[in-house]
This record gives sequence, structure tokens and C-alpha cells, in this order.
Amino acid sequence: MIINDLSCGDIVVQQLHLGGDRNFSYIFGDRTGGEAAIVDPGFGPDELAAAVSGTGLELAHILITHGHADHTGGVARLVELTGARVYALPVATGAPARSVAFPDRLGARSLVALETPGHASDHLCWLYEGFLATGDLLFCGKVGGTGPFFPGSSAAAEWASLHRILELPGDTVVLPGHDYYGGEGEMPHSTLAHERAHNPFLLCPDLEAFEQLKADWAAYKREHGIR
Repeated sequence: MIINDLSCGDIVVQQLHLGGDRNFSYIFGDRTGGEAAIVDPGFGPDELAAAVSGTGLELAHILITHGHADHTGGVARLVELTGARVYALPVATGAPARSVAFPDRLGARSLVALETPGHASDHLCWLYEGFLATGDLLFCGKVGGTGPFFPGSSAAAEWASLHRILELPGDTVVLPGHDYYGGEGEMPHSTLAHERAHNPFLLCPDLEAFEQLKADWAAYKREHGIR
């Protein structure tokens, strides 16, 4: 189901929740060029295909932030339904994004793949016209998990990736891979400026403090009333 339609003019941006652990998928589209992309079709591929059809656009790209099953589970079915091409960073080779042929346009508009390892070694963020699909790198008020539960993850790499995306304009809209906001009310999306100012992980002065907050996160959440 579409829970938020952030579209503006010819730019289509829709946020959908179709299952999983509060997973989000996204539809990006350009009405001028007639093309659409889906980000992270973890669940509900038939519903996603129908949602794209409802925009009147043709699905050209399937964009993956990382290879975890809850972000890729619907890929095969979606390809079967639409014939769209899948773009992801190869896990096995560890090849940097610059060596992979990613699309740089969606219709007539700019589309950028940013290599952002940390939560996963193959992690990408997708930037489309001021909207940033952050996958499991950055959530509203939180960041992606690292450690033994996530093979190939690295807190140091995540710290570097977070600061890479923080170089983008503050009004860049953060579109997280999960609805993990734990504060008052609801926050299914955010901005980089808001996260810079309020996300406790981004307020850490250095990597050591970042890693310590990760280690103490359960206690920190209890102390600050975070779900």
C-alpha cells in the first residue's frame, strides 16, 4: 500500500509498505520521460507492479540498496512481471560502484548511485532529484545495525558512509529502508538537516563515540524513551 505520496510536478516519489519488518519500498518516476524505478522490492512484487502501472509510467529499473533478503525478496517475480533491469552492487567481488554500469538517468532526470558500505558491504544509496533512498544505512533517528549479526558489516565503514551522505544538501529527503523511528508520533521520512540536528548517532563527535553508542544502544533507548 502507498502510505506517502511525495510526488511533485513531473517527479514521482511514492513510499510503500508491503510487509516484512516495517520495510519500505519506493517508486521513483519521471512523468516527462515516462519511466519509473522501484527501490528495494522486498515484498509484494505484484502490488508494486500494479502501483507503477497506476502511475502510467513504464518500470525501467529495479534499484537495490543491499542484498539482504528483506530488500530483494520480490526481485525475481518483479522481473518476471515487467522485464525491468536490476541494479545492485555485486557482493562477491566487492567492486566499487564506479566500476559497475549503473543508470545515471531516470527518464529525463538525474539518478545517482552512492556507494555506502557499513550495514552491508554491498550497500548503496540512491539519489533521485533531492530524494535519498538510504536503505539500512540511515533511518529516522537511528542507523543501520553492524556487528556479528550482520556478516560483512563494519561500524567504521558505516560512520564514513554516513558522513559522505551528510555532504549532500540539508533539504535532501531521507527515505529509509524501514519505519524504525522510535520517538513521539510518526516519522516515515526525514531530511538530512533534521537527522544532523537530532539523530544521536550523527551527534557523535567521532568514531569511538559512535561505536560506544552502538554498544550502549539498548540502555540509551530505555533512558530516552525510544522505542
